[in-house]
Amino acid sequence: ELSSFTFDLRPSGVAIVTLNTPSNLNALSPNMITEFFVILEHAKRCDAVRVLIWTGSGRAFCSGFSLKGDKAVKVPKKYVQLYYKFGMAPDPSDIALKRLTLAFWDFPKISIAAVNGLAVGGGANICLANYQDLVVCSTEAKFKFPFVSLGFTPELGSSRVIPFVVGMARAKQMMLLGEWWSAQQAFDLGLANAVVSPEQLLPTALQWAEQLATHPNQASVRLSKSILNRHLRSDLERVLDEENKTIHLALSQAKIGAKL
Repeated sequence: ELSSFTFDLRPSGVAIVTLNTPSNLNALSPNMITEFFVILEHAKRCDAVRVLIWTGSGRAFCSGFSLKGDKAVKVPKKYVQLYYKFGMAPDPSDIALKRLTLAFWDFPKISIAAVNGLAVGGGANICLANYQDLVVCSTEAKFKFPFVSLGFTPELGSSRVIPFVVGMARAKQMMLLGEWWSAQQAFDLGLANAVVSPEQLLPTALQWAEQLATHPNQASVRLSKSILNRHLRSDLERVLDEENKTIHLALSQAKIGAKL
């Protein structure tokens, strides 16, 4: 039973997965990160699931790493240990979330984000083109990479993927200045596919998801995703290792006094 998410599988094969800890703005706690792996593995193995839609409850999609709060993992220990053997569970030294990033990039089915509200740091990476195949944003969505002010450096593969999508100049502006940017700016930068009213957020995501889930050529859908991902994916293990090294170096020297 999930405690950080809800999972709603529709007859069409579309599963709506909701980040569901609104009291901490759906922050990336150890339990939430562990349950991400559980959901991806279940969805990969379950023939009834063809497309995932990720969204958030409350006013946030995800506020990034939980620097405080509950560190307990509620997934049974025996399952965490089994998943860990196959690279499908968190590693405390993996601050860049190499394992989770590769799990998303290697997920063979379609993954869509319906971004309902704020998304910060790792939360922004998870819901934008870095992790997702398609992204629809509510007009209420907004984004921020506060890495420098928190003593971190880019993670989740963003040091490779974000410059590839938006260009180096914009990527450095986003990563170094830590400014808020809007859903429309995410669309203009190529990080999202559409911006709609809050009322149209899930209907739009469901329309796309059901079109793909009911497509008669499922092999073509999945292989098209695979070949589009393959060239960047081939770089990501090296990039994520470098991100982890750089984050550890930065944290050893950082003065953390910033607020989101």
